Amino acid sequence: MAIFLVLSIAFNTLFAASYKIAVRRNCNLQVVNVWVYFGSLVTMVLYVLVKRDLPFNSQALLMGIWAGLLAYFATLSFFYHMTRGQLSASWTVISLSIAFPVLASIFAWNEHPTEKQLVGMALIVIALFLFGRHESSNGGIQG
Repeated sequence: MAIFLVLSIAFNTLFAASYKIAVRRNCNLQVVNVWVYFGSLVTMVLYVLVKRDLPFNSQALLMGIWAGLLAYFATLSFFYHMTRGQLSASWTVISLSIAFPVLASIFAWNEHPTEKQLVGMALIVIALFLFGRHESSNGGIQG
């Protein structure tokens, strides 16, 4: 678990830094997005090659492909909304990346969420409503 945490922090930092550099250099964020996710794909392929004893699971492979595609488009959507001044709502929607796996575990694998997970998901929904109402009443925040 500690290795996952360290790798998650390291790759998320690289992810954010690459976008920060791209924005400062006026790069095309769509192209940057392709290269960031291509780098993620290469990392996963290298991991699978190093861990040769991993069992093949076609359902997990398809879920991973869909998750990667959805993450790609979510990132594009996030940066599109950031340029339109809707950062608060965009950041809250990013929080759904935590809620969706919990919901998937409930419906697909019949797992039972902890009280903290239930409270967190409820707070995400409340935040979505609060930010959506705030920004629609202001006509959107201009950046």
